[in-house]
Amino acid sequence: MVFSFFRKKEGDGKPDTLDNAPVTQPRAPAPAAPAKAQGIATTTPAATHGARPAAAAPTPVAAPAPVEAAYNLHELSIEVEDVSAHLDAEEEEAVVLHANGQTAMAAATLRGALPARMGTRRAETWGLLFELYQQLNDRTAFDELALQYVVEFEASPPLWRDVVSTRPAPTAAASGTYIAFPARLNGDATAKEADRMIQAAQAGQALRLDFAKVAEIDMLAAAELLGGWLRVRKFNVAVQTLGVDSLVNLLRGKIQTGRNVPAEAPFWLLLIETMQASGDQEAFENLAIDYAVTYEVSPPSWDPRHAPALAAKAASPAAQSNVPAEHLQLSGELLHGAAGQLALIRDFAQQHSRMALDLRHVSRIDFETAGQFLNLFMEMVQTGKTVRIACANELVAALLQMLGVGELVEIGHI
Repeated sequence: MVFSFFRKKEGDGKPDTLDNAPVTQPRAPAPAAPAKAQGIATTTPAATHGARPAAAAPTPVAAPAPVEAAYNLHELSIEVEDVSAHLDAEEEEAVVLHANGQTAMAAATLRGALPARMGTRRAETWGLLFELYQQLNDRTAFDELALQYVVEFEASPPLWRDVVSTRPAPTAAASGTYIAFPARLNGDATAKEADRMIQAAQAGQALRLDFAKVAEIDMLAAAELLGGWLRVRKFNVAVQTLGVDSLVNLLRGKIQTGRNVPAEAPFWLLLIETMQASGDQEAFENLAIDYAVTYEVSPPSWDPRHAPALAAKAASPAAQSNVPAEHLQLSGELLHGAAGQLALIRDFAQQHSRMALDLRHVSRIDFETAGQFLNLFMEMVQTGKTVRIACANELVAALLQMLGVGELVEIGHI
């Protein structure tokens, strides 16, 4: 990204720089309005100014007419351009073809344009073509392009990804279900959320349960949530807990080792299940022993099948003010408006002021869906949300840039 500003030469409209510029005699301006400063992206930054007037001639001459300023400083602007966001005709054609599902034709278009790119060190064509070969699972063509890339850029080429996503267009089920629990958990409200958990698990959806806002919970709510959680277990879906610290502290305040009150048992068991889901085995086992001592029963056992490979205990932005943006991951091909994914993003954004949309497993987005993304991000930005697109492949990132999504949110490549 570069910054440049300069004024136009009078008459020809071409930029003039100060460096080594000849000294010219000032002359009266043309009748047209003074030219405004313009910003043009260049490969190297260069500060430029208008020409300086020459010293007065030694022989007396008639006073020249007053000279107007070449530009108005109040109107001077610096235009910032991201050169990588600009594609040429062949690159745009390939992006459009890919968005329409014509991946092989897109690759042929760029392959035919590549010879003209040799020696120009233009990375956009190469990046798009690498991704196209990857999605076509054409390892031979990818490796040949990699050898050419080394010669062209004198740098290591992108690496072949062994796993190529061939998943069908995902539904909301494929992307998972996010449930944010309210501040007050009572029996009726929690029963509805427990039903949502069970329905999602039956459909094979992963669950993201956010407890950051929970400030109150009664015995019936604990029993409903526990019952729903145990039923979810039977479907062997991933469960990630967010903001569990607030729930853990709340539940610990409702129990006491040695106080055998049957009405408090749901608090104990829900707390134990929370330790299981968050991957905290030590806390789970200590709590299970205290539960066995208090109620004189066999304690629950740690089940590694229901523990995340990495502790999924994550602090929700609702629980902390200075935390990284929460990630929401989508996958597959997002087509025909992707209503399920947009609803998922909208729901997730209602709970988080900062979010990163992870597209590393999204192979293709069509024009209809990209347009829907543009409208959604516009709404989110206007309401103060901070959105970042992370790990989009070259083709997806280029399409979003073409439609103006990059003007609203940051777009990061793989």
